[in-house]
Amino acid sequence: MKKLYCFLLLTVSLSILAACGSKSTEGSNAEYTLRLGVTQNEQNAEYQAIFQFKEAVEERTEGAIEVETYHSDQLANIPDLIEQASIGADVGTVSDAAQLSDLKKEFSIIQSPFMFEDTSDIERFVESDLYQEWVEEFTEQGIRILSFNFQLGERNLATTHPVTNAADFKGSVIRTSGAEIVNATISAMGGSPTGMPWTEAYPGLEQGVIDGVEAHNTAIYESSMYEVINHIAKTNHYQLVSALIVSEKWFDSLPEEYQEIVLEEAKAAGERASEMSLESSIEYEELMKEAGVEFHEVDREEFKELADSVYETMGLQEIRDEVNAVLGK
Repeated sequence: MKKLYCFLLLTVSLSILAACGSKSTEGSNAEYTLRLGVTQNEQNAEYQAIFQFKEAVEERTEGAIEVETYHSDQLANIPDLIEQASIGADVGTVSDAAQLSDLKKEFSIIQSPFMFEDTSDIERFVESDLYQEWVEEFTEQGIRILSFNFQLGERNLATTHPVTNAADFKGSVIRTSGAEIVNATISAMGGSPTGMPWTEAYPGLEQGVIDGVEAHNTAIYESSMYEVINHIAKTNHYQLVSALIVSEKWFDSLPEEYQEIVLEEAKAAGERASEMSLESSIEYEELMKEAGVEFHEVDREEFKELADSVYETMGLQEIRDEVNAVLGK
């Protein structure tokens, strides 16, 4: 019943959104249509990347595949899009590992606290046989991971009060995506996680409902979050790397030559998003400092020790050992 309800809800939503997002020209003779939605706004690297994906796929398939792109949760939020894709709707999104872990628990290890030293470790893991096994198992859940290379930056604590150590952070109400691994991480570090849509975080901070968010520089700056937070603690509790995902049913319906195009352009989109995010992160940090936001270097080992309990709480100890073995640690 839940899946039927979600499917009907998406159908109605897509009808309402007929005037939103990017559309192909009228009179299109497209044989296949894909709707991609992301949380961030149109200036964000995620959206710019999926728009590049749209243009490249439409050009290379000579219009046989039509891609519509939506920003700012216009299409639906990420959990809803994942749910819709899993039951066969022609939709997709850019999702982090934490939100995909609802379908496959092991995937949450990629977004576990202090798991990887840097993005190069993640890149090595993504090339491993173990990761490829996980990706194949996602198809059984109705999801096709086209690429997992959207490197969007380090996640830090952006708050209304200074956080220079774990004691400062204790009891802070922090907006999260609601993903279990993220909530567990914030709790272990001493905070009080509250899941809410990203679009509600700004008014939540403005009204004092929450004390901060855990986010990366591009998301903070491009959502004007720096107007309602005063401090950013550079915990770098994990590197945010996301996947471009679509419905396995939709992907499987494509001819083989179109599947290759979609996969190639998904990878290219992730590379573009990563380049833009790196450049923007450095620039935005300086701009936020000029706007009065204070950045604090913290003892990451202190937070790391606290967060280590997450692996036992979430039952990820064995998976962590497997991944570390792949990385030779």
